Parts: sequence; structure tokens; C-alpha cells
Amino acid sequence: MKTCDIAVYGLGVMGSSLAKNIMSHGFAVAAYSKSPEERARFQRDTGADTVCTTVDEMLEGLQSPRCIFLMITAGRPVDMVLEELCPRLRPGDVILDGGNSFYRDTGRRYEECRKQGICYVGIGVSGGEKGALYGPSMMAGGSLEGWKQTRHILQTISAHADGKPCCDYIAAGGGGHYVKMVHNGIEYAILQLIAEIWYFMSSTLEMSGEEILSCFQSWKKGGLDSYLMEISIQVLQKKDKDGSLLVDKILDVAEQKGTGKWTMQDSLERGVYIPTIYEALSARNFSGKKRLRMQGSEQLQATVQKVFVENPEETLGNALLLGMILSYSQGFELIAKASAEENWAIDFGRLIDVWSNGCIIRSRLLAKIRQTGILISADEPLLLEQGFSWLKELEPALRETVGKSVLSGTPLPALAGALGYYDYYRMKQMPVNFIQALRDCFGAHTYQRTDREGHFHTNWEE
Repeated sequence: MKTCDIAVYGLGVMGSSLAKNIMSHGFAVAAYSKSPEERARFQRDTGADTVCTTVDEMLEGLQSPRCIFLMITAGRPVDMVLEELCPRLRPGDVILDGGNSFYRDTGRRYEECRKQGICYVGIGVSGGEKGALYGPSMMAGGSLEGWKQTRHILQTISAHADGKPCCDYIAAGGGGHYVKMVHNGIEYAILQLIAEIWYFMSSTLEMSGEEILSCFQSWKKGGLDSYLMEISIQVLQKKDKDGSLLVDKILDVAEQKGTGKWTMQDSLERGVYIPTIYEALSARNFSGKKRLRMQGSEQLQATVQKVFVENPEETLGNALLLGMILSYSQGFELIAKASAEENWAIDFGRLIDVWSNGCIIRSRLLAKIRQTGILISADEPLLLEQGFSWLKELEPALRETVGKSVLSGTPLPALAGALGYYDYYRMKQMPVNFIQALRDCFGAHTYQRTDREGHFHTNWEE
């Protein structure tokens, strides 16, 4: 077997697509999977003569320093593979973890490998199967030395925008996998927003499939232009064999793989408010209660009204656009807080460049955020930046949509969460002073005053 530039360990859907991508750019790949079926399929699909049957064969076929790109299931399987690989590796060798690993696991593995002289790089890979095959967006973290040794391959095979690779080193430790995790949280939010708008149009406003499709096609020509809008149009156009819309026959139970939950858990630990992402995650969880929802539809009563939106294309489009902006704002706020607490010094301009093509959440809106040249920080969320003062023009549409959803008994929790996020940032006075008074009353937890410094306690029974 000839000497290879890189190994791909794991030949499932993503791994095989990535390996084909690397090969198509002229790099020699030592391909390996524990599954004989995956190895056979990859060899049959590519005709490659560098498909390995053992780990040792894979490593022997690599030039030094050796680089192994792991494309395997996150969690314990990664640790098991590291236990298998590390004793066989030499100082300077590089391991790239391209799965959706939890960022703290990546940080731990980076430190463990560093002690052995092995360069461990966590790579957040976005773009799905097609992205992996034709050019994904990739967010690197962990070993800077490992990144430098492999960037010529990674930036060659990644998506490009305006001549620049959508692949860069983001931060030390688990920083690369962290921003991919939050990227997925933003993705959850935007998917839910799109679905809620579609459902409101279809079920509440009783618009036809053709009318809804027309609105989506119009939106894609404007500020809502994005990859997710593009595939939404594909879904709305797809018909079943009997001529009816296929989407209407899909069971309303959504699945998830864990990154949305991690995003939510991390936001709670860091004290960052991300209600749109939370509601998107909760909607997927609740969708599994299909039997109880069917029961509730028969037993629970609601006082609802028939609602009308005068110009749904404009109103709902503006509501969706503001919801998307606020989803980005929530995600960026969480990343900024983590960056400050972990000493990552994440460059948001560079991160947006990485997300400008190849990734699931790429959009014209992200490009507009980039063009403002804003400096995002934990103390200055996106929606308060001067370059986004025009958000107030979209606010009436979001408020009308959420208001009419309430009147009609149509829950749109992600859109409502986005509006709540917006309104919280408008509040000079929150009602939590009353909560502090109650906490002091039952637990002597003390409170602060508006008129003088210090912490105070009152005997509320006197």
C-alpha cells in the first residue's frame, strides 16, 4: 500500500463522505472501519486500494507525522478508540475528532494526549452528508500544533466563500466542539421557527400549499435567504405518489442527537438566557407524547378565536426574520460568555466566516452580521448593537404573530420565546424585586436596595 497523507477511521455516512472528499482533492487516504460491511461498501464505491482491515495496517500506511481523522459515534466509543490508538502512536502524531463530541470530553482528551506528546484536535463538522462530501464547514479546537500540521488538508476540503476556506482554528481545549454545539442549538431554534410559521400558515390561517410555497419562495429572495429556507422549499414542493404533499404524511414526532440538550445545560450553568433554543428543544421532547396529545385534543377545551393576518407574506416573513436574528443573538451571547470564562478569546468575525458556507445555519443574515464589523461580547449582545437598530421595524410583526397565535390557541413557543428575549432586554424594571422580598420573608436570604449599598434583611411579620 502506498504512503497515505491521512487516515479516516470510521466509514459510516459521514466518514465515507469525508474520505471521498479528501480523495477527490488528491490526498491519499488510508480508510478503516471496524465494520467489514462498511469497508466493503467503501471499497466498492471508490475502488480504493487503501482500505485497511486492521488498525496497524492503517497506521503503517501513513507518512510521519501520522494523522488519523476519527469519524465515529461521540461518547465512550471515542475513548475506546483512543485507548486502542494512543499506545501505537508517537509524539507529534495527530488525532482529529470529527464527531459531535461534548466539548468538555474534548478538553479532557486534549490534555491526556498532550501529556503523551500526541496532538488532539476537536473538529466540529457541519453540513451533513452533502457537506462532508462536497465541502463542510469545520471548527477546529484543541492542539494548535496539530491544527498547523493538518490545516492544508482541512482547509482544502472545506467549503469556501469569497475564496476563503470555511475552516479555521477557533480556540484551545474543547473550543471547536463548543461552537459546533451552540451552532446546533441555533439550528434547533431556526428549524423550530420555520416549522411554527409553516404550521400557523397551514393550520391556523388555512393557507393552501401553493400559497405557503409562494411565500417561502419570496422570502428566499430577501433577508431570509438561507440554506434552511432553500431546503424548506424543497420539502414544500415534494409530493407523494398520490400527488399529495409528502410533509403532511410525516409523523409529528421529532428526534435529536444531544447537542441541543448540551447547549441548554451549558446555558443554565453559565446563566445565559436562550429561550428560543430551549423551546425548540422542548418541542422535540414533547412531540414524543403523541398518544397524550391525541387524548388532550379530545378532553381539553380552549376559548379560541378565528384570526386573520392581512398580509401574511410580509408579516410572517418579518416575524420569522426577527426570530432568526434573536436566535443568532442568543447563541452568540452564550459563546461570548463561554469564551470569556474559558479564556478562549474567540474571534466572532472569523467564526462567522467559517459559518458562511457549508454549514446548516449559513444565511444572508449571517453575512449581514459580518458586514457590520461588530465586536460581540458577553456584555454586549447582538440585538443591542448599533448596527441592528432596524430590528425595531420587525418587532410589530413578531408581536402580532405571537398575539394572534395565543388568540387562536396555536402554540408557537419558539416565536414567543424570541419575543420574550427581546422584551426582557427592553425591561428597565423586572418583577424579581418582589421575588427577592418573598425569599427574604421565608428564608432570610436578604435583598439589595435601589437607594443605598449593601444587603438587607427585614422582619416581614412585624
